[in-house]
Amino acid sequence: MEAPKAISVEEVMKALAKQATNYESFDEAGRFLFVDTESDGEYYLGLIVTVKSQRTFCELREAGSSFKVQVNKLDRNSNIMEFNFFIINKESGVGLYQHYHQSCSIGQGMNLIKKRFNELKGQKREQKKNDLIAGKKNADKAEKMANKEFKGFFKWQLLIRKEKLASVLKELEHIKALEVDLSYLEPDSKEFGQLSGFVIKQKRKFSFGKKFSPSSLIDLIVSAVNRSKTDSGRVFGVDEDGLDRIIKIQNNPDNFGEFGYDEVAEHINNLDVLSFQSSWIIKNLREVCQNHSSIFKAKIK
Repeated sequence: MEAPKAISVEEVMKALAKQATNYESFDEAGRFLFVDTESDGEYYLGLIVTVKSQRTFCELREAGSSFKVQVNKLDRNSNIMEFNFFIINKESGVGLYQHYHQSCSIGQGMNLIKKRFNELKGQKREQKKNDLIAGKKNADKAEKMANKEFKGFFKWQLLIRKEKLASVLKELEHIKALEVDLSYLEPDSKEFGQLSGFVIKQKRKFSFGKKFSPSSLIDLIVSAVNRSKTDSGRVFGVDEDGLDRIIKIQNNPDNFGEFGYDEVAEHINNLDVLSFQSSWIIKNLREVCQNHSSIFKAKIK
């Protein structure tokens, strides 16, 4: 993930860390975002807790030669929850996200961070505008100057291998475009043919109309990527939550381990969410990042 210099990732994460200690980061979907920027010198540590509104859950119990459904109610101080831990390198912005079926998707998780970024940008613009107006600047000019100083967007992209491209694209509701980096000049670039001996990389982008469904494009995109022999590229799309997604194709691993839900849940039993940084999952994610430091400390463009 990345952000402009005027509103850095560090500033956003520190703002989120301050919110978390006051339980102010609760959103409309019932999610708390906890961030720790101080416990680890190299990584931002995070936990997303999704609180479910349901007050009952069902069990299937043996009853002689058959089974019976038993509905259980939670006590008034309890809620069903989902959990997603993550860790992000402070220098490179490359991170690792723990996820399981139907829990908060990485797109939803990054949207929580993006939301705080946008709030900070709005606050900074408003403060700058007011300061300029107080200094006798025209209101319209002050607003333009403030917007210019605090411009840019919070961006993130999912890093995957070529082999996983088709399965990830199936999660999209709409595919906007494909962009690939080629280490040679395409033969059809006649106008630039004289540059062929000097070119070290060529970027090509293909945009798709909304009328084309992902199912009609996925096989064609995967085939094109494989035939191009590109080592890097991006697919731009929109997921089922209506959020923009950027999927970066690379040669690095994209799955660093799998565990059974019961095993992971056992490790966080009685965990104080404000002390999540000492959890087994965070330690495990940290160990993965250390063992693959060439990936997590690399600058991704």
